[in-house]
Amino acid sequence: MRGVALRMLAWAVMVGLVFGACTTAETSPTTTATPPSPSTTDTAPPGSALESTPVPSAEVTTTEPAASATTTTRSDRVVYVVVAEEEAGRLAIFEPAGPCVDEATSSCEVPVRLRVDLPERPHNLAAVDGVVFVSHPAAGSISRVDLATGSIVTSVVGTEPHDIKYAPSTRLLYVTDESGRRLLTVDPDTLQVLETVDLPAEPHDLAVVGDVIWVTLVGRSSLARVSGGEVEIISTGGLPHDLIVAVDGRVWFTNWGLPVLSVFDPETGSTVRAPAGVAEPHHFALAPDGAVWVSDNGGSSIVGFTEPQVAVEVGPVPHHLAFVGDTVVVAVSGSGQAVQVRNGRVVGRTQLTPGLHGVAVIEVAGPLGE
Repeated sequence: MRGVALRMLAWAVMVGLVFGACTTAETSPTTTATPPSPSTTDTAPPGSALESTPVPSAEVTTTEPAASATTTTRSDRVVYVVVAEEEAGRLAIFEPAGPCVDEATSSCEVPVRLRVDLPERPHNLAAVDGVVFVSHPAAGSISRVDLATGSIVTSVVGTEPHDIKYAPSTRLLYVTDESGRRLLTVDPDTLQVLETVDLPAEPHDLAVVGDVIWVTLVGRSSLARVSGGEVEIISTGGLPHDLIVAVDGRVWFTNWGLPVLSVFDPETGSTVRAPAGVAEPHHFALAPDGAVWVSDNGGSSIVGFTEPQVAVEVGPVPHHLAFVGDTVVVAVSGSGQAVQVRNGRVVGRTQLTPGLHGVAVIEVAGPLGE
């Protein structure tokens, strides 16, 4: 009798364990990851504090609803380069990683994948995923071009929007309003101006690093440093025109009307000349290894401040440049070519039209134009 009881007890324990395991398997929640010369410092003039009051709604022209700029899918991405054909009033898109780029003997022709006509002439470009943002200074507007869907939204922003940057850290656009003497914060999905910062002179170029925005001022010797709702005007001893912030935090800038390339150190407040080798410096780009590159209008080349320093002739009047991996693409305005450079030599050319300016790099979920 005792043996029967023990066998019945063992059977009950076994059934309970099986039933409990089944119940746990059925009710346990499933977790899913969610994508995730010595300088002086002046104080800003009255009215330079960040204004939090939203600006009234801008005039908007739209072809169709635009997808969110902050929604991305990272699988099967295709990388393209976008160049502003300013005089032609359009964007040209091509894929730099074609088979001819790796040819060892000579450069090759890289075909245009897609062209997008715009309502106004494009100047500077910014991009996130497959969306390109375009400034139209003469028209007082910017455009949002979603290359994946084909939608184009154009909105009045400020009075003379010049430079435009997208900051991944805040998921916002920052725009210099030249004649309006303001720095604008813009919603990348709606193109509505969210905040403004008044500046003591016309802002030209900008760079965003963390919560700091550096801005050049037309014809002034100072840089504007905008952070936390405050503006600090910092004298540099130069005439900052275009700028970039290197990985060590120093601000490289070209100078208005001067064939000089300067480097400003925010830690010491001092400005020194960059190494020689650039006749007429203009626009910048950072290589993946952190090296600073600049377009040299006077030398018809781009110059990399690498070890050793390298200069590559690309053609007359090179403007903006951008890196795709270890390949740098430069918009050569005089020849109307987008020139690709790798390992110190030209490896590809895309024939466009004279009058090129901005360059941006995009990623989309699949091939364009198919």
